[in-house]
Amino acid sequence: MSTPNPHPPAAPILLATDLSAQGDRALDRAVVLARSLRVPLVALHVLEPNASGAAGGAPSWHRLSEDHRDWARYRLALDLQHAGVQSDIRVESGDAAEQILQTAQASSCRMVVMGVGRSESLGKLLLGSTVRKVVRQLALPVLVVKNRPHGPYPSGIVATDFSADSAQALRAAASLLPDTALTLFHACETVLGMPGDAAQAPEALQRELDDAMRRFLGDVNDLPAGVPARRVVQYGEPETLLSEYVFRARCDLVVAGARGMKGIMGAMVGSVAERLLQALPSDVMLVRAGRP
Repeated sequence: MSTPNPHPPAAPILLATDLSAQGDRALDRAVVLARSLRVPLVALHVLEPNASGAAGGAPSWHRLSEDHRDWARYRLALDLQHAGVQSDIRVESGDAAEQILQTAQASSCRMVVMGVGRSESLGKLLLGSTVRKVVRQLALPVLVVKNRPHGPYPSGIVATDFSADSAQALRAAASLLPDTALTLFHACETVLGMPGDAAQAPEALQRELDDAMRRFLGDVNDLPAGVPARRVVQYGEPETLLSEYVFRARCDLVVAGARGMKGIMGAMVGSVAERLLQALPSDVMLVRAGRP
């Protein structure tokens, strides 16, 4: 009769990379997170029949060959050899989103780290269909990396509408980013749409917002001490307020629920997500309700 392992292996982080220069930022961030959490890293590259071939400049007829598969393994091994984390390199063929989903589930990963593409002609960051599919179907946090990391995130903003989904986002951020000072941010859409701090709102609205924040945090009663480090309530157009606050605070990360939220976050996985990723100067972590 087998004895249960008293120390089961730590759930790894899954890095999904296209091996492009932009993808290197996601790789570096995934390494920082794996070191901080002391967990293994699964590095996945998918050979897609209809991909653009940006990685290594491989022509279409060569992208699915065994030579390219070996090249991808070599490149990932080279990038990770001095990373200081236990790594498992996977090179698969097929649809990128499907392979990411299968690998995340089969390896019991705790989160997925991905990069965003860039339109060379427009110079804009693009949220690809792979990111959309993964966020919609996977009940795991998905971190979309835009910026080059310089160590762990010193601060992060958790956007909330006081729903169960935003509670899940706050829990995920507290668990995955134990050394990050988290600000809980709520933007209240007013009838007049006038922006401002909640302290300048009419007294009745201010009391209502303060009570809603207290009730929300009272329901999320399994947070570590000191989380969130700060609470911010503003009123006005949520998309504008969030973008302005992130810019002013020089924040490196925004965390949000990926479905069921009102206002700007409710369309997070749709066309608004692309606008938000272009507008925000930060990385974005999307959290679907489901597995804690």
